[in-house]
Amino acid sequence: MSSVTQRLFAAIYDPVLKASERAAYKEHREYVAGRATGSILEIGAGTGANLPYYPEDIRLTVTDPNPFMLRRLTAKATNLGIIIESLIAPATNMPFEDESFDVIVATLMLCSVQDQKEVIGEVTRLLRPGGEFRFMEHVRSVGRIRGGLQDVATPIWQTCSGGCHPNRNTIATIKGSSLELVETMQFGNGPYPVRPHVVGFARKAA
Repeated sequence: MSSVTQRLFAAIYDPVLKASERAAYKEHREYVAGRATGSILEIGAGTGANLPYYPEDIRLTVTDPNPFMLRRLTAKATNLGIIIESLIAPATNMPFEDESFDVIVATLMLCSVQDQKEVIGEVTRLLRPGGEFRFMEHVRSVGRIRGGLQDVATPIWQTCSGGCHPNRNTIATIKGSSLELVETMQFGNGPYPVRPHVVGFARKAA
């Protein structure tokens, strides 16, 4: 993604998601971010939509590959009085030592990474034993027709929306990793083809 495209994507991100934030995302961000404790890493943190939901007594580090997203996130953190450490970094190669975090958070970002398995592997590396991976993502429909339509729509959709793939089977990827999937809930929100959504958490073995 070019610098111009990154800047444009960062500028339109919040307005595009405004209706979804009001309609459904708020309570699920409270579930994902609001229950995080200890030392937390948020990957693909974007413009900082999760910031208002984190508890006060945490240590928060955020990463995103888009510097213009992080610039907006940093401004939000300042306005909210939240102390963060922010780094420009891809989710597949983050500059932290093994087992550095109690919780890793990801919301609406696993759709756009090149290799979900590689990202989940990096999450597993960075989590401490017993640590949690908390997530909210839109995923591929289980229906044959709707899922097939998502497959057809994906090439055009990802070109127009920063690499977003509406047909990702994210839960299968998590189940195929060494993380234990503890809880998932599904909810319908947003325009087709980016629905349904899942929210939940997985745990690294203690």
